Amino acid sequence: MEKTYNDSKGFVISYKDNSEAMLFNELNELNPTIKLHERSRKAAAFYIDEYNELLDKIKTNGLIFAGHIHPFLYEISISGELSDFSQYIDFLNKVIEYMDYSKKYTCQCRIAANKKLNYSNSELSNLLSAHLSDLGYEISATEADTVISLTVFNQNAYLGISYLSDNLSDWAGGVLFYSKDNDVICRAEFKLEEAFKVFHISLKEGARAIDLGAAPGGWTNFLYKQGIYVDAVDPADMDKKVLGNSMVTHYKMTAQEFVRKFPEKKYDMIVNDMKMDTNESVDIICNMSRQLTDDGIGILTLKLPAKQVKKRIMIAKAVLSKKFRNIKMRQLYYNRSEITVYMEKPIR
Repeated sequence: MEKTYNDSKGFVISYKDNSEAMLFNELNELNPTIKLHERSRKAAAFYIDEYNELLDKIKTNGLIFAGHIHPFLYEISISGELSDFSQYIDFLNKVIEYMDYSKKYTCQCRIAANKKLNYSNSELSNLLSAHLSDLGYEISATEADTVISLTVFNQNAYLGISYLSDNLSDWAGGVLFYSKDNDVICRAEFKLEEAFKVFHISLKEGARAIDLGAAPGGWTNFLYKQGIYVDAVDPADMDKKVLGNSMVTHYKMTAQEFVRKFPEKKYDMIVNDMKMDTNESVDIICNMSRQLTDDGIGILTLKLPAKQVKKRIMIAKAVLSKKFRNIKMRQLYYNRSEITVYMEKPIR
């Protein structure tokens, strides 16, 4: 698979509309030699000489505002009509030299064009998957570790192959969909579920967590369904679904009051999704860091201001680094004008 990265002409990266400038700035800081080739709806294609080097820097430094990334080997001119399908198959056949019958593959296709094309994401995925399956390759969306990626813009499409774990998200374009069933209290619950996946969080059953600004209870609801005992702190009322659970205790007070009244309590995890100024949110979770166990972790949502976003993020990271280690920041799919921060308590 090393050959894949060395041969790549460039990469396609996906992001939220209002994050384009900040993401492009991040990319330029990692590699100022990359060249923007095309941008479209929530996605852009760049040329690069050494994709592998960029990928290593992303793994080391992170990208806050990227949702998904994949390298491309081939760039294809398209019409948006069904006649494009023969071209996709022709170029897919060229990718086969990078494939191995012993591996399992999945095909992820995304249309990022600003205009309507005469085929859909699912039709493209089915086309590629069926062709590879006919050639004897094993296709599995749930078990694959290698992905064939196709992103379609207005007049061009980009086809490549990579490890699924290198694409920042398991989902095409980083677009997730968690169905809202009767057990979900609010949309905010999806943010924490996504954070657990992105940051590879796994707490032992019976762990203890504190949810700051918990009402109406979405994050608390997700945590106790993972077998975690939750102290939910918020002066507002909680949803009756969580209040009736023996694993949840509601403290009807502010986070500041809780710290003053219960400084002795210890937790394996602190989560904070409060709608407040970034500086204030950071100060609160830093003050509570002493109540984390030695291997405790924190999840914080930073509500971004309209201006000076980069400055606010840098200040937040600098302050958090005084109390935490291994700080990671990402704008998740279920984030809006905010980013999610993961952090671990330093062992002293």
